Amino acid sequence: MKLSISTLGCPDWTFDQILDNYAALGVEGIEVRGIEGNVEPDKIPYFTEEQKDETLARVAAKGLKFIGFGTSASFHDAAKLQSNIDACKVAVDVCQRMGIPAVRVFGNNCPEGEGREETLKRIGEGIREVCRYANDKGVRINLEIHGTINTVDTVAPIIEIASSEPSFGILWDVQHSDKTVGDDFEEFYQTVKPYLRHVHIKDHLRASEPPFKLVAVGEGDIPLKKIIRRLLDDGYDGYFSLEWEKKWHPELAEPEAAFPAYVEFMKEFM
Repeated sequence: MKLSISTLGCPDWTFDQILDNYAALGVEGIEVRGIEGNVEPDKIPYFTEEQKDETLARVAAKGLKFIGFGTSASFHDAAKLQSNIDACKVAVDVCQRMGIPAVRVFGNNCPEGEGREETLKRIGEGIREVCRYANDKGVRINLEIHGTINTVDTVAPIIEIASSEPSFGILWDVQHSDKTVGDDFEEFYQTVKPYLRHVHIKDHLRASEPPFKLVAVGEGDIPLKKIIRRLLDDGYDGYFSLEWEKKWHPELAEPEAAFPAYVEFMKEFM
């Protein structure tokens, strides 16, 4: 089992703190969603051509590796489609330079009724274009299950369009699919299973105020143990990555508490 943690959960840590704490926790992977306040890949000083070698040496010295970069790119809005495609291409180039194997993208939202089919087609074609750019660069493009792209009906049409590209994959955020499928995750899982490359682990309370309130891993309603066991039994060999949304929800517990609790929870499956 391979564990990683998204830097979304430690927005106030320096790069040194990230390296020291991740190494001490015994996780292998750093999923990058910003470093020292910079969320755009070409704005992170450690990822420049000048600092690349030193950065990678520091990461390797701690027994760690970068395993993915999370962009904010989404493809549902026609007016912003090209700018998001362009931003993804920049991310792909930076990740190629840094040896980061995957770029995360979003769908992200799909209306009900009028415009639904057109939106899903736009998302699929946008992701396909980015995948074609990434195909020969050693970088994968992972569509995260997020927003309203979290049902079989919304994910399957996108897969149909983009999955012909070898760089295409799925990042299963189990919290977002739980909002629609709950405990009955089997059909959804079978839809994404052939393309599954990465998994976000988090937990929430379904009937809460506000709805789907984020809580510590293992303290909510998501059937995490069943999902994790099923993935392992099926031979999933990608990362299980904690996405502790501290940057967006500052009221959440500090990473010094949340990260060790996650590692402890995952020990049951090791």
